[in-house]
Amino acid sequence: MKLIEAICTDNPREVTTKYGQRLVIDAIDRATGEKITLWRPANDDYSRQYIIKNSPITVGIDSTGKYSLIENPEMETLGHAIQITKPINRRPIPESSKKPSDCEHFFLSPNEKKEIAAYIATMKDLYGYCLQQADSLHVEGEDRRAIATTLYLSAQKKFAL
Repeated sequence: MKLIEAICTDNPREVTTKYGQRLVIDAIDRATGEKITLWRPANDDYSRQYIIKNSPITVGIDSTGKYSLIENPEMETLGHAIQITKPINRRPIPESSKKPSDCEHFFLSPNEKKEIAAYIATMKDLYGYCLQQADSLHVEGEDRRAIATTLYLSAQKKFAL
């Protein structure tokens, strides 16, 4: 099985087929720009919770050319780690002293939280890869970290990550 990196072009959608209800994920191969369509069961909780527009995904291609979504178990951990709840204010705060984070509109929607989790997972993988490249130079300590960080920031800038 070959693995490719892709980007979702939209949120998953449910469709009716002759085989019943199915969930469809539209994506684009990041390397080639080829459109990919992934078919999942209608009751696929993973896709409904963690696949959103513009999120990076890993797609497997088998020997017959069939695409399949490769689930990332870290998404579930990250998704729960960024749950944001509304703070409880025990006494009224004067309007003039409120910070932007105290405003109702500042709290993130579930889709925004998922998008943040997907971005963090991608950036973690990118930094891990940069560390591997720094290791290939056989440097140690602070130099290793500095090289990896430079590679990471350069990649972010060049590819507008």
